[in-house]
Amino acid sequence: MDFLRDVFNDKGTMIFFIAIAAIVFLILLIIICKALSKKWRKNRLKRDIQRVNTLVQNALPDVDIDDLTIVFANKTGSRANARGKKSYTYEYFIYAFKEWESYAIPIKFRGGGAVAEKPIRLALDNLSRIVIRYMKTNAIFYDNDGNQIIEFTVAALNTKQIADECPFDIDQVEAAQKYFTFIERFDTKVRHKNDYEPVVSEPSDVSGIDGVLSNEPLYDDHTEEGLLKN
Repeated sequence: MDFLRDVFNDKGTMIFFIAIAAIVFLILLIIICKALSKKWRKNRLKRDIQRVNTLVQNALPDVDIDDLTIVFANKTGSRANARGKKSYTYEYFIYAFKEWESYAIPIKFRGGGAVAEKPIRLALDNLSRIVIRYMKTNAIFYDNDGNQIIEFTVAALNTKQIADECPFDIDQVEAAQKYFTFIERFDTKVRHKNDYEPVVSEPSDVSGIDGVLSNEPLYDDHTEEGLLKN
């Protein structure tokens, strides 16, 4: 203390301690804010996951949701008018899967919420083949008559990045990784059932598919609360 007085005098010493106290207070404030933010995010994730699970349960009342892993999926299309100007269309799905059986549930975003439409069942008994593309992110399903049933892309992203208007804010990186494993095994099972060779279709021009090559994690904070029901 005497050393500080010799260096700063009494007024300078007081200013020194006030500055130290302010720095300590600021550090404590940052720590508290981060803790509250993490708690708020965890509660929000828990709430949004429960909302999604309720949506799936209502769409699939006869299926035990505890057996399912759930991911968000999307499909982007385009059309050109008479002048050649393109317009884009977007479709969104919840894809819920378990071993050898899955459901694509079309969803619409309305008024800050989501509405589930009639689910599309995709299982061994009604599939003839699956075409997997773009590092397993994109899949096309065909029925037993060879007709296309549905196509969609699953990306290892936050649901807000899949659709800006999505009312849910959930990281699905780990759930998407489970999907990539599942869809490959599912394709193998369907292929063996129907005795056909796998169809691998990669684009000749990769410059236009940056939006679907998204199975690399983009976040550092991939905790269990970021997963959908699994």
